[in-house]
Amino acid sequence: MFRLTWLLTAKSLRLRFWRFVLSGFGILIGVAGMFSIAIANQNALQSITELFQGTSGNAKLSIVTAGTEGNGFPERILISSASVPGVASTIPLIKIQTSIAGIREESEIGLGLFGLNTGGLQVYGIDPILDQQARDYQVIEGRFIESADRTREIVLVKDYAEDNEIRVGQWIGLATPAGIERVKVVGLMSKEGPARENNGAFGVLPLMAAQEMYQRVGSLDRIDILTAEQELSREDLEDLRGRLQARIGEQVSVIYPASQGQRMTQMLQNYQIGLNFISGIALFVGAFLIYNAFAMTVVERTREFGMLRSIGMTKNQIMSQVMIEATLIGSIGSLLGIVAGFLLANGLTRLMANVINQPLTLTEIPLKEAVFNGSIGLGVTLIAASIPAWQAGRISPMEALRVKSKSSGGWVIRKGWIIGILLLAASTAILIWNPFPYDVQFRMGSVTVFGLLTGATLLIPVLLTGWEYISRPFIKLLYGASGTLGSRNIQRSILRTTLTVAVLMVGSVMIITTRGMTDSFEGDLSSWSEAYIGGDIYIGSSNPMRNDIGDIIKSVKGVESVSAVRYFPVTWQPPEGETQQLSFMAYNPIAYSNVASYIFSDKKAETESVVSQLANGNAILLSSVLSEKSGLTTGDTVRLRTRSGWRSFTIAGVVVDFYNQGMAIQGTLNDMQRHFRIDDITTYIVKVENGEEISMIRDRIDNLYSERYHLVLESNESLKNRIKSLLEQSSSTFDIMILLAIVVGALGVLNTLLMNVMERIREIGMLRAIGMLRSQIVQMILAEAGLMGLLGGILGLATGVILARVLFLGMTTMSGYQLTFVLANDALIITIIVAYVVSQIAAIIPSWSSANLKILEAIHHE
Repeated sequence: MFRLTWLLTAKSLRLRFWRFVLSGFGILIGVAGMFSIAIANQNALQSITELFQGTSGNAKLSIVTAGTEGNGFPERILISSASVPGVASTIPLIKIQTSIAGIREESEIGLGLFGLNTGGLQVYGIDPILDQQARDYQVIEGRFIESADRTREIVLVKDYAEDNEIRVGQWIGLATPAGIERVKVVGLMSKEGPARENNGAFGVLPLMAAQEMYQRVGSLDRIDILTAEQELSREDLEDLRGRLQARIGEQVSVIYPASQGQRMTQMLQNYQIGLNFISGIALFVGAFLIYNAFAMTVVERTREFGMLRSIGMTKNQIMSQVMIEATLIGSIGSLLGIVAGFLLANGLTRLMANVINQPLTLTEIPLKEAVFNGSIGLGVTLIAASIPAWQAGRISPMEALRVKSKSSGGWVIRKGWIIGILLLAASTAILIWNPFPYDVQFRMGSVTVFGLLTGATLLIPVLLTGWEYISRPFIKLLYGASGTLGSRNIQRSILRTTLTVAVLMVGSVMIITTRGMTDSFEGDLSSWSEAYIGGDIYIGSSNPMRNDIGDIIKSVKGVESVSAVRYFPVTWQPPEGETQQLSFMAYNPIAYSNVASYIFSDKKAETESVVSQLANGNAILLSSVLSEKSGLTTGDTVRLRTRSGWRSFTIAGVVVDFYNQGMAIQGTLNDMQRHFRIDDITTYIVKVENGEEISMIRDRIDNLYSERYHLVLESNESLKNRIKSLLEQSSSTFDIMILLAIVVGALGVLNTLLMNVMERIREIGMLRAIGMLRSQIVQMILAEAGLMGLLGGILGLATGVILARVLFLGMTTMSGYQLTFVLANDALIITIIVAYVVSQIAAIIPSWSSANLKILEAIHHE
């Protein structure tokens, strides 16, 4: 019996080879989508983790300035922390952002969804003997620095040195507050571990030399802690952290080094959830194809199964026969999906690198993820094939021998609309009730999605008759009289038509939901960039800029006004939960309002009143993201950690702000200098006088001051265009998944029409015999496909609009953005057009094959 089972399986796969290939392709696409996203996610998170592990090395804890950056903290804390029991070594470090004299800076400001970067050289001032206990510097040419004294020598990353034609033994000039200081390049290191900092634009100086050159004598930025015991439990490490914090006071914070990368990984996960969601729908479509293929196979083989039952094969053996075929198809499709997913992951990894503005490399295939995603593909295949297998096992031998290829739609086809209505009603109720506002994994949202899709699918059979009747005049007008005959054919195999329309519907749903997400985000981001990326020219620098450079730039002919902006991290205490790190954007409110504008969440807010309150001090503007997450609004207070301890600030207004993923607040330069003791500037925004050419003023500032102050200048228009380009790149992955869903939809139509043609070969031969032309046969098949395409598009449009709202609510909850839902009218029209065009393209092969049937052979076909 075992041998018979495999012989029958081989015969079935051979006779229906292309149908099973098309079905398996649906699983391949779903698995490839999920696996590629899993690989890209894992590589992105691993790269971020390695970046922060490389900079922290073996350190279990780090001491940093409490709440913000600035001029560091007193060096005496090094001694205090070293005396705490359990501390084996304290490793001092200062971080310097500088540039090399004579090297022209990039012409563009570095841009990512997580902030701006003006480039330059990142330098660590270290004690090499202590520091190499924590971090591994791979010197590949020359030597490493030998002491922490005042010796003027530096080690650079080899890639950076080669790009700038710097060699070992060469003296270079570093920009410092006192001017250009010359240092000797004594070695080059590979871009590994800590040398990955700042994308490899990195170097190390002796600690005392760096402190002296950059006027930081007696000051440190970080102390890394090595523990006496290499392996500490989480509880013991937390106990040590608490004792360290108690010993050194509240001026500094003792943190876990890994926490520095948590914010970036959390932000990236919001982007990844959307990708996983779309790939899940693609796999859902693949399941439809599998079910469709095996449902057709069971109908085709009704007589065969009846004969097998009559010679002694049991119900379970018949079911096993079908499931073995499904296992083969699912295994092959999943395996090929793993291979295709790895190839697709290369492009996806490059896209994510642009999103986070960090270099990412695709290293290896994660075996665990491969097994997991392959198992999902196989599992979906087996589940989809289980119903047809069960139906095959229920075939009566006598009935099967009397009837050939008779398909009863079954109870689901006749009464399934009742369940469909219930599912749609339940899904809508869940949407209105919204019981998942804090479900970051969007589990209930996913249930709602599949409930909507399944409910809409179950309604298709009862809609077919009415839809065919309503569309008949249009189909006749478009395809002629033979088109009317084709339109009526959709009711001849209701189950098959239902599944095909469902596949097209899901493809249309993906178009609607994706466009809804991207259009909504683009709309709000566009409004934000128009307001906040104000002025005409943005000026940054690879070095901290003095706060008097704005006055110098303002004196340039053609410049109307200049606003200084400083971004820096700050710690805040939300009403509930642990402290978090935010971005503080400081500026002079009056000067800033001359070059940019505000978008208040409260439409009644008056700009003049808010600006006046900010200017009075001890007030901030809260982003709408933080307002939604914390429940704080205008008039409430927030607690920020300053250089003199915790301080309360009044919320003067709530604004739409996408900087740093919305984890941002805005305040004044005066408060920044008074409470946070920061005096330098990150960016200057320049507004050009009316009538002046922006490019000319930009070149004028560039020629006068760029080399002296190491400035990077970029026009407002250029920066906005790059923000738009970045957003398009980040959303292009969703477009790829849409394309794959459309391909699967086309395969579903092709599969169904080929089966229809095979069943009606004799009928088509008779039609040709009585005078129907080949062109009319083609029109008949195209009309049948077109009707399914239009129905799938319209159902997808209706379901997609509802689903877009569900997904929109979920993404808004996860990201914290209170976005404005936007769905362009062209997306609605395009959805129906795409569904129709896809159906027509898929019908080309079936219509061509049916039109070219030989009349006599077709009439004698059995």
